Amino acid sequence: MKRLLLLFVVLGLAGFAARAATPLYVCTDVPTTESATSTTLLPSEIYKYIRLPVSYTLALTVAGSPTLDAIQKMDKPANWLFSVEAANNLGGALGGTDADPRDVIRVNTVSGAYSTFFCGSVVGVPSYANVDAATLDGGDTGDLILSFDVPTTIGASTFEAADLVRFQRTGPGCASWTLAAANPDFASSVAGVPTTSNVIGAETLGTLRLLAFDVPTTLGASTYSPGQVVSWNGAGFAIWETLAGWPASSAVDGLSWVGNPGLVPPTITVDKVPASTNIALSWSVSCSDGALDYGIYEGQLGTWYSHTLATCTDAGTPLTEQITPGAGSRYYLVVPHNVVTEGSYGKSKNYPAGFDTERPVGSAQCASPQVVTPCPP
Repeated sequence: MKRLLLLFVVLGLAGFAARAATPLYVCTDVPTTESATSTTLLPSEIYKYIRLPVSYTLALTVAGSPTLDAIQKMDKPANWLFSVEAANNLGGALGGTDADPRDVIRVNTVSGAYSTFFCGSVVGVPSYANVDAATLDGGDTGDLILSFDVPTTIGASTFEAADLVRFQRTGPGCASWTLAAANPDFASSVAGVPTTSNVIGAETLGTLRLLAFDVPTTLGASTYSPGQVVSWNGAGFAIWETLAGWPASSAVDGLSWVGNPGLVPPTITVDKVPASTNIALSWSVSCSDGALDYGIYEGQLGTWYSHTLATCTDAGTPLTEQITPGAGSRYYLVVPHNVVTEGSYGKSKNYPAGFDTERPVGSAQCASPQVVTPCPP
């Protein structure tokens, strides 16, 4: 196709109301057969749940058949975090060392490599506590937020079983974590969670927290059951998702979203479509596994940051889209998103070098809020 020279193209390097959304990744505390599709989930497995049409699809089986306590899908494709309910050697995957219930383990499902991501005993988690929930905030190199199965004292701080506790990296190793100055990340008693309830699954979506409880839990005027994922927006609770067919006898023992949308690398091309007034944009996949779709934004060349959405769906052939351009000279951004969050629009080149700034979101967006995270290493 003939290259279109009249267009200046810029690549999008790539508090909201609670709204139910899938896919979600879940695991269970006991062998569980859900009634919607008659799928049997085992405690060492992670399943991808989709609401419409209902499906439970096996995503990962952890070596050594441990009972999983926490799960987190990382932004780097094929990478996961998890914790175990009891010490387990993971079939020798850690070189003969057991995974401790205080640890968080990382696995690459392509290479099959397991490693310790968070060494709980070294960081100061006492031997009586288990990691019950885990989520990352700020991408794969960001903060680690945990919950524990019992009230837990770390240093001078004591946390309830339904609290979320934020740790920050101080170096590259599994022992290089420290409690954040501002803790707990989620103060369960302040939010009104009874002390008889334990958070056993958690996820971070911008300022929103998704939670799963071990027992039926009354929060305000509503009672939430195992099998229901609950959101907390800083002011109140709401149902985020009710897992279809989930039995009351089983708990959602681990919970994860798909990851962050990330950004698209500088690979965009714009071509004129033969015998048409349309143009065709093509680009490479986002650096993050949490990009489920892509939006194309169009603005007036010379009127910077005038961009607004042209389309929010990468329909047909993946990573390419035809659109009818607006009048005059236009610029375009390609921005990854999922059904909940939108990624980076790229950075404006400022001078001197090193002071580049994130472009603002469009005047209308494909998804909100925006969550900007670095590409995973």
